[in-house]
Amino acid sequence: MYTTGITRWLLIILLMALSSTGLHAQQCVGGQVLDGSSGYPLPGASIAVNPGQGVIAGRNGQFNLCGLQGDSVSISFSYIGYKTVRITFRVGSSNILVTMQPETSEIETFVVTATRTDSRIVNTPVRINQLGPKLITSLPVQSIDEVLKVATGINYSRPFGILSTKATVTMRGMSGKEQGRVLILVDGIPMNKSDGGGFDWNMLDAAMVRRIEVTKGAGSAIYGGNAMGGIINIITRKPEAPLFVNAGLEYGTYNTIGGKFVAGGNFKIKKPGDQWTWMANTFYRQSDGYVTQSEADVKSNPYIVNSDLRETGAGFRTAYSIGGKHTIGASLNYYNDNRGTGEKVHQPRGNTTDHDSYGVNLNYRGQLGKYSILSAAYFLNEDYRKVNEYLKDDYTWYDVLSTRRDYGWLTSITRPLGDQHKVTGGFDFRNGSVDAWDKYYTSTDIVYNAGKMNTLSFFLQDEIGLLQEKVRILAGLRYDVAGFHDGSFYIETPSQETEFMDIYQDKAMPTHIRSALSPRISAHYRWNSSNRVYLGYSRGFRPAVLDDMCRSGRIKGGFKIASPDLKPEYLSNFEAGTDFKPFRSGILRLLTMEASAYYSLGTDFQYYVTNGQTIDMGFGERPIFIRANISEVEIYGAEFSANYEIVPSVTMFAGYAYASAKILDYTKIAENDTIDLFGKTMTDVPANIVTAGVSWQNRILNAGLTFRYTGAMFINDQNTWDELVQSDQYPAYSTVDLKFWRPVFRYCHVSLGIQNLFDVKIYDSKYNVGPGRFITAGFEVKF
Repeated sequence: MYTTGITRWLLIILLMALSSTGLHAQQCVGGQVLDGSSGYPLPGASIAVNPGQGVIAGRNGQFNLCGLQGDSVSISFSYIGYKTVRITFRVGSSNILVTMQPETSEIETFVVTATRTDSRIVNTPVRINQLGPKLITSLPVQSIDEVLKVATGINYSRPFGILSTKATVTMRGMSGKEQGRVLILVDGIPMNKSDGGGFDWNMLDAAMVRRIEVTKGAGSAIYGGNAMGGIINIITRKPEAPLFVNAGLEYGTYNTIGGKFVAGGNFKIKKPGDQWTWMANTFYRQSDGYVTQSEADVKSNPYIVNSDLRETGAGFRTAYSIGGKHTIGASLNYYNDNRGTGEKVHQPRGNTTDHDSYGVNLNYRGQLGKYSILSAAYFLNEDYRKVNEYLKDDYTWYDVLSTRRDYGWLTSITRPLGDQHKVTGGFDFRNGSVDAWDKYYTSTDIVYNAGKMNTLSFFLQDEIGLLQEKVRILAGLRYDVAGFHDGSFYIETPSQETEFMDIYQDKAMPTHIRSALSPRISAHYRWNSSNRVYLGYSRGFRPAVLDDMCRSGRIKGGFKIASPDLKPEYLSNFEAGTDFKPFRSGILRLLTMEASAYYSLGTDFQYYVTNGQTIDMGFGERPIFIRANISEVEIYGAEFSANYEIVPSVTMFAGYAYASAKILDYTKIAENDTIDLFGKTMTDVPANIVTAGVSWQNRILNAGLTFRYTGAMFINDQNTWDELVQSDQYPAYSTVDLKFWRPVFRYCHVSLGIQNLFDVKIYDSKYNVGPGRFITAGFEVKF
């Protein structure tokens, strides 16, 4: 009897426990949060019933929200860059798949490039184009600069695809030959080298880029030299999850093999507002390449071989935030490549170029009372090596080593003077240097050149909003002082190989100090959040680069001599534009349009001109050129673009740009100079550029299709007939790129990219041919 009573009570307790367990199960909702377009998990998504009751999705997007009351519950899901959604579920539901769509507009709320402050894009009265993560994902890019091909009005050149030793990205009538007239930033750090003005686009890992901001018009009033023709700021990814790992492999045309690895994390410290973030990445790529030379060159030169590629890079970034008001960060990057340029006589890899580069960056971002401070110190080093060998009458072999260093300190301080008014001021310091030699192994010659450029700048900017921000005025002024010093060009143990350079030696080039004042003023009137008109004036300048000032040597078509007296060039830019949303309702309510027109007048433009003399470098007389401030140029054009989001998963865009760049005035530096460039069109500037594209992201198969038309461009400064190309212009051409991608299994992702789908042949001034159709298959794992 007693045993039976105990048994009865045990059964009652067990039933109550089971009932309690069942009830507890019924008080939870669980599942996984996914990107509605790609199907990727969204770790770190916020899941909440109310502000005091919620959880954060795990690294696979999984969540389990318990302690719920009633039969059903309404849950909110939010994530940075995605539309917040609220869905009602039956309590006790599990294995739910919640999909979130990216924000209707891919445009970030804030931009940093145009004003060097966190400014709302709708309140910035300049033309800004943003290329965001959704667009970047839909493009079959091998290098991050290829993303810019689809931006309206961008003049893009990468003649041999991934095998190119350099790429050039300019805009608004700036010649496609030179990167130095458009400033390239990576997270606000200037990357253009003082030696040649260029930037090695190959060193950037596309997997590390979140978005690209393109600011058009002269930006020298806030960034100084190199920003004369515009600014491109590459914004890298920030870790949003406590821990993530991405790893991928790719294989493509010409036996191209690559791999990449990215990892990072975002750790909340116990103290409120404290946070530590880190990211590390590495990548590798190699390719057997192809023969880039023309058929005529191949027939006449038995030493032609494939142009090929080997490259690797790595980086690490970290930041620590204190109390949400101060952030201290650091980054370290390394890159090395070896690219064969298509000729091999005796050396193991023949003619090659090699870049050994590394950079260090320390930065601070903080709030001290009413003052916002941004400060960064950086150091960039590039050891550029080139092997040159050729066999004509005799065998010649020499190496080039050019050490290029740039370091600086950038600081800006912003103070609000009311809800619609803020002032920014600051200073920049930069030092750039080159120390180079050409060492001949088939003779005794060593040819040296060196030089340094110091720049100190101060700037002030005022941003004022009126009429509840409907009117916005932006005014700025910058003063730059640039000093060239320690310039030299000389030959050690000269022989017959270099005796023609002897008279141009100069071990103590004159020191020069140049200054420039760069103003800017612009304003817009915005009658609602989608429509505005704006007007602006800005003046830009660019100091001479060290390569022009202190190096003499062979160039295409002749020999160029150093020009230490070269002065800066200037550009005054006037522009007007509008943004408009023509339909407020209906199927076209998400159609947005932008239009701009500009007129620019350049003075003291730097050009290679003949000094009226010739020189025999061992294979006949060739003209002697010198870089000089000889011309006044007129540049004008217009741009139009449209974006249409049919539904959140289908987006279309189109753009058209017209540009005219002519020489208005030409001053000869030699009486016997027979060349007259008056009225000629600047080289490598297409008059017409058309871009268009569509992306469709869904749960089955995502697809992106882009089109680009590049108009004809003059080949040489005189706009004369070129025997190799058999025309005075490069012919116009069109390309189509295509990409498919989709998630597979839980953590995997596959892609297929096709560049130049119709295999269009594109030639450069030497009649070398581009890679044609390039296909890449990729496999990626994301945790």
